[in-house]
Amino acid sequence: GIGICQALENRILGTKSRGVYEAPGMELLGQALMSVYQAVMDRRSTALFHSLSKHVAEQIYDGRYFDPSTRVAINAIWQLAEPASATVKLGLYKGHVHFLALTDCPTSLYFEADSSMESSEGLNPASSQGYLEVCSVEAKSMAKANQIDAGSIWANRRKV
Repeated sequence: GIGICQALENRILGTKSRGVYEAPGMELLGQALMSVYQAVMDRRSTALFHSLSKHVAEQIYDGRYFDPSTRVAINAIWQLAEPASATVKLGLYKGHVHFLALTDCPTSLYFEADSSMESSEGLNPASSQGYLEVCSVEAKSMAKANQIDAGSIWANRRKV
């Protein structure tokens, strides 16, 4: 069902414990909120948000809510989530949650005119090629300076 989770947890003392948790309301709120975050956060902000969220979850699980790193991470999460405001419509069917619509989201980064390479008003395939060439400059410089190995990591893999 929705919001039922079975977990084999790693306790702080090194033991394992098994639990079954049931929170359907939290599951719905969480999925709706993630839909809004997906619309308003860019790729780097999303990655940072997930990293900070994991840190806060681990800290709270370990009883370290008042730890300075927890407080800083929580404040950063609030700042990243500040533009998140929207109406989300979800569908429920046979124990699954399905995203249906996102409306009233003034800070959404999604713009239909820019969502397709074929019909975009601001981008074209040549722009993508140029972008990739610019992004490769750093890697090429590092390879010339012998800071990275440009060969296959699989070819140099040590046999065990």
